[in-house]
Amino acid sequence: MPPEYIDEFDISSKFDVYSLGAIIIGIMDGENGHSHFSEMGAEKFTGNVIANWDRSLAGPSTSSYSSKKEDILRVKTCVKIALRCVETDKNKRPSPKDIVQELEKLELEIKKMSLHSDKSEDRIGPTSSGCSTVLSLDPSQELRFLFEPRMNASTCLQLTNMTEDFIAFNIKTNKRKYCAQPNTGVMAPCSKRYVSVTLKAQVEAPLRMQCDDMFVVQSARVNEDLKFDKIPDEFLDEGKVDTVKLPIVYVGATQFPRSDV
Repeated sequence: MPPEYIDEFDISSKFDVYSLGAIIIGIMDGENGHSHFSEMGAEKFTGNVIANWDRSLAGPSTSSYSSKKEDILRVKTCVKIALRCVETDKNKRPSPKDIVQELEKLELEIKKMSLHSDKSEDRIGPTSSGCSTVLSLDPSQELRFLFEPRMNASTCLQLTNMTEDFIAFNIKTNKRKYCAQPNTGVMAPCSKRYVSVTLKAQVEAPLRMQCDDMFVVQSARVNEDLKFDKIPDEFLDEGKVDTVKLPIVYVGATQFPRSDV
């Protein structure tokens, strides 16, 4: 809770800004994120979070060096925004408009990096085992939902065609619990597509917030003039389809840190 609310029960527009910062810190550094920040200070905490994410992104699912640089820039920006949001002095916290503008600047910088990467790097060739060389997914490690009972929760997944070919994609998941739009499509070479994923309202949270669901994205090279609602069976033969699986993670409101100030 914001310190001004704890001390004086003061509620202002900066109350929600503080809450947003606490949520981001919890997502970026876990349930003990706020404690780590209090112990380390802003500079050391930021460096520690970036280092942890850098190690996570160094795994085999990382599609390219350029996309990793973009991910690290996103991490750094989100942490900086979060720390500004949880300033003790509410007057030093950014306004919602400031946050939106900063995120827009981030996306513009990401686009510039992507364009530079497209021009300077060779395209990835045939699919290799254990690592997608067809579609790059962002996020690349797991798909997270802020879980609240009896409420829908949404997140966004970015697909990037890493090839010079037309790529068909097909999304498979538990349709009773999740809705993905679009769940199929054809992507032009080196293009991007955004997929909105919704966790349908659940009556109660699973035990210990554990979720064993997987979000599966299949992709296959197709002809430019081919159009269909889902990947045809002939493309599902082994060796023709690239499959990426993202674990689905629920983040509960009780996991977000409370201020000790």
